[in-house]
Amino acid sequence: MKNKKIVFFGTPDFSLPPLKTLYLGGYEVVGVYTQEPKKKSRGMKTKITPVHEWANSQLLPVFTPNLIDSNSLEEFKSLKPDIAILFAFGKIIPQSWLDVPLFGFINIHASLLPKWRGAAPIQRAIENNDSKTGITIMKMNNKLDEGPILKTKEIEITPLMNGEDLINIISIESCSLLYDVLKNYFKGMVILTDQDASKASYAHKISKEECQINWSETNHTINQKIKAFYPYPAMWFSFEGKRYKILKAKIAEKTGEMGVIIDNELIIACGQGSIQINEIQVEGKSKMNSKDFILGYKNFQIGKNVNA
Repeated sequence: MKNKKIVFFGTPDFSLPPLKTLYLGGYEVVGVYTQEPKKKSRGMKTKITPVHEWANSQLLPVFTPNLIDSNSLEEFKSLKPDIAILFAFGKIIPQSWLDVPLFGFINIHASLLPKWRGAAPIQRAIENNDSKTGITIMKMNNKLDEGPILKTKEIEITPLMNGEDLINIISIESCSLLYDVLKNYFKGMVILTDQDASKASYAHKISKEECQINWSETNHTINQKIKAFYPYPAMWFSFEGKRYKILKAKIAEKTGEMGVIIDNELIIACGQGSIQINEIQVEGKSKMNSKDFILGYKNFQIGKNVNA
């Protein structure tokens, strides 16, 4: 079945392992779709996506349409794909595209559907303090993550795991899961299971506003968000005109007025308990561990309110 023509849709670096697995496993990848190159703020240099960069290195055809619409549909049809595989592409696929491949579009989704449908399943699972999540291989339809399920795999979320840790695990574990599913799917040996809509929950896109730390929340709530939103977009606070991202922290039990530095080891009081910052990043600077930060930023003294 490896003579089947595959088109892959993906954008970030964590969507690369399944693409590499398919390509190096002998499948014919006839096209790769990824988001268009974007200009970065520093020097405004145009940067292509990690998927684009790797596909170029393998001399694979790359397509970066601004819109997934009828104008670019003919180009997609010309590839004559048997199946399309999507993992973190970042754009909605219309029905006219879904109808093109004989075997449809298959999506790798980073949760145990129907839980955490939507844009940020990994972050919401950690933020919600879930003990487990997983991977769902599903056949796409024109609704948001509501297609029938081909196969799932459960993954434990350990207490110290952050968003980056979890997506890396899901990225690697999805490779063998997808490979095994396709082998049987092309033979008609996979039973598709409809999702139970009554058990659905939604992982809404992360807003800029919710990433600003609300020090009135409990230390556990704030710490879960710090873990969930690492490394991007990251939780932050503003102090004396500058923005500081908290990249890594841990629970502390000291108490004090919320938002106030209560210990010279960079412990800040919350609505309940406190957190100790382990890694921090000043806007425009590189990330630092807390010991180096304390030495360099003398304005962070006990009694200072970081909401000031």
